[in-house]
Amino acid sequence: MRMPPDAPLPSAARPSPEALAREHAFVVLAYKESPFLAGCLEGLAGQTVKSRVLIATSTPNAAIERAAAARGLEVLVNPAREGIAGDFNFGLRASDARLVTLAHQDDTYAPNFLEKTLAEFAAHDGALCFTSYVEIDDAGRPMRSKVSLAKHAIERLTLGGRRVLKGAALRAFLSLGNALPCSSVTYDLARLGDFAFSPDFVSNLDWDAWWRLQAAGHTFLRAPYPLVGRRHNALTETSRLIKDGTRRAEDLAMFRRAWPWPIAEIIAAAYRAGY
Repeated sequence: MRMPPDAPLPSAARPSPEALAREHAFVVLAYKESPFLAGCLEGLAGQTVKSRVLIATSTPNAAIERAAAARGLEVLVNPAREGIAGDFNFGLRASDARLVTLAHQDDTYAPNFLEKTLAEFAAHDGALCFTSYVEIDDAGRPMRSKVSLAKHAIERLTLGGRRVLKGAALRAFLSLGNALPCSSVTYDLARLGDFAFSPDFVSNLDWDAWWRLQAAGHTFLRAPYPLVGRRHNALTETSRLIKDGTRRAEDLAMFRRAWPWPIAEIIAAAYRAGY
């Protein structure tokens, strides 16, 4: 008989966060030459609970090699150039770890990011765990934008203090925008089976993934703390996708999954005003 999604895995007892750390890997998604890669790696090296750190890239270059060498890290090269979804999927399976955090090279991680994340996996059964975030500028200072304020409002209004999410609350959270920060997510590959990011999306491949996973009945876990610093500037891929209209089209496609056509158009327009 088929087990329901995220049923307890066979185990004599719940593992401790320290035991789960031995099954975890940070896979840093490195692309071209980012001035922030070294800072990301520093944050991962300073975690209060230690685990492996690897770098995955489809654009190998001297800058990535230098950053890896400074930390003694392995660089795994994706031989295929299959876009963002291909890079995400390669990173997800690049190690033999059960629990994988796809760390983004431009973002920063609080020292207790992994500790708080693994505590949720130790306490609950879920396919993934995410945290909250703060938006930061190029110097790493906290900042605010209309879109980040809107996303934090969506999180507060739909989730409150919940740590275990599924059903109506999770659907409501995902139906109002892409407020789940993908660089904060840790995946339990033992529960996700053959899950993969879709190449049909570029800007919203993460939002599409969350929607498909909740529709399949998976449970999401949440560590409700701002443990990731997310950068947004003119150099990021997100900025380019906003400028060329890709973000607008993909946002509307996602809202149409959750809402009837007229309502989807209205919500998409309001969401777009925050770009």
